[in-house]
Amino acid sequence: MTSYEVKDSDLDALGGKTVLIVGAATGIGRSTVLLAHQHGANVAIGDWNEGEGEALATSLKERVLFQKCDMSNWESVVDFFKKTWEAFGAIDVVLANAGIHSEKTWLADALRVSEELVHPDMNTMRVNLDGMVYMTQCAIHYFARRPEVKTQLVFTGSAASFLDTPPLYQYCASKAGVLGLMRSLRTDIPRVTKGQTTVNMVAPWQTSMTSEKFLEIWGDLPSNSTQGVGKALLLPALRPGLNGLSLLVHGDQITDLEESLAATMPQWMGQELSEEVREGQRRILGVEKW
Repeated sequence: MTSYEVKDSDLDALGGKTVLIVGAATGIGRSTVLLAHQHGANVAIGDWNEGEGEALATSLKERVLFQKCDMSNWESVVDFFKKTWEAFGAIDVVLANAGIHSEKTWLADALRVSEELVHPDMNTMRVNLDGMVYMTQCAIHYFARRPEVKTQLVFTGSAASFLDTPPLYQYCASKAGVLGLMRSLRTDIPRVTKGQTTVNMVAPWQTSMTSEKFLEIWGDLPSNSTQGVGKALLLPALRPGLNGLSLLVHGDQITDLEESLAATMPQWMGQELSEEVREGQRRILGVEKW
């Protein structure tokens, strides 16, 4: 496994860049905004929470834009990108960070055989997964306006992209979808942009969204700070050569999981099947080696 460290001095490379962040008024997003702005970036803050977002923008005073944005709404996402472009004339880094979860479980409703079924609330899927597709399309469109500039798209996934997390069924499903989206894009985006744009996913394990009940169970295990996860989100902008990684953040340590998963494929899939699958992927992707 490859681990990465982000020093404060590394963040100076953000100077002059425009960083667009959705889900940026509180928690991880807020810390990421503060880090990027402190080191000279223009920051575009998108969030449904107008009060917190406007207060954050006011406190930063310059090189900042706040726009109310609902990541589950296509028109809202398009408008945010448009306003950012009008304000700064550039979008270099897009951080699709917004995410929600609910501990309400539709499994209990399904077990109530004497009652009518209740339509499950699908908002978690709309924000966490549909919104990532909206963000991707807008990001690639605006990146293409400056094809000579290296640009980065970063998704906020979760440890739940890999690990089962009951009773957060839709949250787990949506974050697994984010991982699938990143993996499906990581060969095509660099290809269609001639190597100028990369896509990566950051997967925090235990964040500010974690419930107090869970934190009690978590106990003395390593925890993430919002700033630590923020550094992971900004890492691809500091190292533009990184692409297609799943960066797990645990106790603020940043570790890529994709390299190990690929290297151990024969162990968990079997040698013969692994070789056939790799050859199939190579043919589908049209590459010399996979």
